[in-house]
Amino acid sequence: MRILVTGTSGGIGGAVKRAALSAGHEVVELNRGGFADLSAALPPVPAVFDAVVFATGCCPVKPLTRMTDGEFLETFEVNCALFVRLMRHLVKTARYSPSGMKVVAISSVSAVEGWPGGAAYCASKGALSAVCRALDAELAPRKISVEAPEPRHVRTAMFERCAGRMGTDPSNAQDPEVFARNVLSRLEN
Repeated sequence: MRILVTGTSGGIGGAVKRAALSAGHEVVELNRGGFADLSAALPPVPAVFDAVVFATGCCPVKPLTRMTDGEFLETFEVNCALFVRLMRHLVKTARYSPSGMKVVAISSVSAVEGWPGGAAYCASKGALSAVCRALDAELAPRKISVEAPEPRHVRTAMFERCAGRMGTDPSNAQDPEVFARNVLSRLEN
């Protein structure tokens, strides 16, 4: 299976990449810089993808009164709009397998649970989850399934920076390698 994985320099994306490679899958990496010119960043046509894992994200931790409009919008750009841009490109250029494509965009429990200083992150993850529900319905006729798992907490550097504000003990977070195997099983089934 050829899997496009974003955010491979981070905890979840990197773990998904390692799990996919160890399972014998071909992995194509796409990190933030590649979103500016997707045609140049991806293998040339006619290469298609059997699966996509969107694990790109950022988590600014700022109280509402200290967050600028720019910081709020950048969080939406990274956590949601880049996913929409990627999906639009893949669908418009028919970069998915004729037998279909499975897409997993990593959301968060923060899509449905708020915490102090997390307004931008929570809102952007809620938007990502909603976009995935809409795209799953829209793209089903093309045999493209789209889902957004909302893990409670995965032990990554980004989570560790936010854990104190969330009121969460980082030692209770799930190991990223375990979560990555769960993501991979969603793609393989």
